[in-house]
Amino acid sequence: MAKNRKEQDFYFKTNEEIKTNGNVRIVGDDIESVVIPISKARKMANELSMDMVLIRDGETPIVRLCNYEKFIYKLKKEQKELNQKNKPKPLKEIQLTANISQHDLETKANNARRFLADGSKVKVVLTRKGREMNFEGSKKSILTFIVMLEDCSVCETELKENGNKTIVILKQKKQ
Repeated sequence: MAKNRKEQDFYFKTNEEIKTNGNVRIVGDDIESVVIPISKARKMANELSMDMVLIRDGETPIVRLCNYEKFIYKLKKEQKELNQKNKPKPLKEIQLTANISQHDLETKANNARRFLADGSKVKVVLTRKGREMNFEGSKKSILTFIVMLEDCSVCETELKENGNKTIVILKQKKQ
C-alpha cells in the first residue's frame, strides 16, 4: 500500500493517519458516494485492498478509496501537463539573403508556416553583404517572404535595420 511518501511532492493523510470519530464520505472510481462510519470505511478499504486517502477535512471528511501510488502518479502527470501548456515556445529563426531563389524562399516559408502552427514565433533575418547594402531592392526577398505568410501570420515588430541585417518577428494570426 502507501510507501515512501516522504519523497512525494504531494502529501495526503492515508489509512491510519486519518483521525476522526464520526462519519466520512467515501468516494472512488467504482464506488458510489456514501456517508459511513470511519470503522466501516477502514474495513471496506482492507477488503478491497485499497488505501484511504483524505481528500478534504471538514464536518464530514471526504475520503477516496484508491491505490495511493496510482493516485499520486496521476496528480504528478496532470501537474506536468499543466506546466507544459504554460511553458513558452522557443523563438525560431529563419535566415534569408538578398539574392535567394524563389524555390528556396518557398521552402523557408513552408518551414515558417510549420513553426507558426506549433505556436512558436519566427524571427526572419535578411543578411546583406557588400554592395547589396546600398541597393534598396535587396529588401525585396524579406518583403516577399512576409507577403507569402500573411495568410497565417502577422508582424509583431516592424522591419528593423541593424547594420547589415534586417530583422522582423512574425507571430501566428489569431483565429
